[in-house]
Amino acid sequence: MNNKLLPYNLQFFAEEETTPDNDDTPKTGDGETKPKEDAKSLEQKFEELQDKFNAMMVENAKLKRQNDKSSSEAADWKKKYRSTQSEKEVLDAEKAEAEAKKDELLHDLQRKVQIQDYAESFMDLGYSKEDAKKAATAQVDGDTEVLLALQREFTKAQVEAEKQKILAEMPQPNIGVGSGSQETYTKEQFDKMSMIERTKLKRENEAEYNRLINL
Repeated sequence: MNNKLLPYNLQFFAEEETTPDNDDTPKTGDGETKPKEDAKSLEQKFEELQDKFNAMMVENAKLKRQNDKSSSEAADWKKKYRSTQSEKEVLDAEKAEAEAKKDELLHDLQRKVQIQDYAESFMDLGYSKEDAKKAATAQVDGDTEVLLALQREFTKAQVEAEKQKILAEMPQPNIGVGSGSQETYTKEQFDKMSMIERTKLKRENEAEYNRLINL
């Protein structure tokens, strides 16, 4: 019996490498491992943003100091200028400033009184309260464009109102029977006619005009 020993192939006995089940490394769709975001990179970005914010705060502080400095310098200049003036000059300057304010208030008061006076005048002419105030303000301020526009609208409305009044007061003719009949009016209707209406009646119906004129 041949007791030769067969050579062993150690690869058959090698243990398979296993991947731990608890590997939480992110993987891509191709099965490749996706690297985690580097915590140091995030920290660096945060520090950069913080540095930019700090720089902005510094610039704002500089601008505020510059503004405060300008205001302080202006106040110092005014103070120094006042110190170079005599007491009489200081009093004169204060008096002039007070007079200027007084003149402004007086001018404003006079303007309001003028507007009120003109508004009442326009209302007496027939303007509405609102249009009268607009026209009065334009009159005081010298705004001829607005004033003329209001006057045109007012005149147009007045003409239309007068036209409607004439039509309403115009006597209605008494029409006789038959095609050959003519219009007749009462004495009262004739008395209410304007000169234009009487002239028209005389031209269209002289006989009726002569009858009425002799009543």
